[in-house]
Amino acid sequence: MKILNKTKPRMWGTGTGMGLGLALAWMLGVAGCVPLGGVAETGVNVSAVTPLTWVDVAAPQDRKPVSLSFQDGRRASGFAGCNGYASQVDFTAQALTFKSTATTRMLCEPEAMDTEQRYLKALDNTRSARLHLGVLELLDAQRKVLWRFKPVT
Repeated sequence: MKILNKTKPRMWGTGTGMGLGLALAWMLGVAGCVPLGGVAETGVNVSAVTPLTWVDVAAPQDRKPVSLSFQDGRRASGFAGCNGYASQVDFTAQALTFKSTATTRMLCEPEAMDTEQRYLKALDNTRSARLHLGVLELLDAQRKVLWRFKPVT
C-alpha cells in the first residue's frame, strides 16, 4: 500500500497509471468530438437555415452584428460589419459557396471596415457549412471554421 504525502495535494492521474481523473477527462474529450444524434451535421439542409436570420456569435455589444439570411437556397444577404451585402449561393447537402457578392459603399470606422473585410473574405473562402449545437459554422476547404452564427430569436 502506498502512503500519500499529506503536505502535497495529490492530483488524479498522476503516478504510474493513467488514473481515474485522466481517464475521465480523456473519455469526455473524445465524446465531445464525436457528433451524436445530430449535434453536428456536416451538411446543412437549406430548410434548416432559410427562415432564420443568423448573427455573429462574437459580435461586440456596442456594434451592429454581422448577419446572414438565406433566401430560397440561391441567395443570401445581410450586414457585413459596415455595409449591407447580397450574394448568389450554391447550397447543397455537401457544399456551400458564395458568389458575386455585392455590397453598398459606405465608409465606416476602421474597426467596422476591418470586420467587413474579414467577413467578405470568409464568404469568398466558404466551401461548406455545418450546424453544431444550434450554431451555424461556415467552413473552408479544410473544414476550418471561418465564421460562427447564432439564430436570431
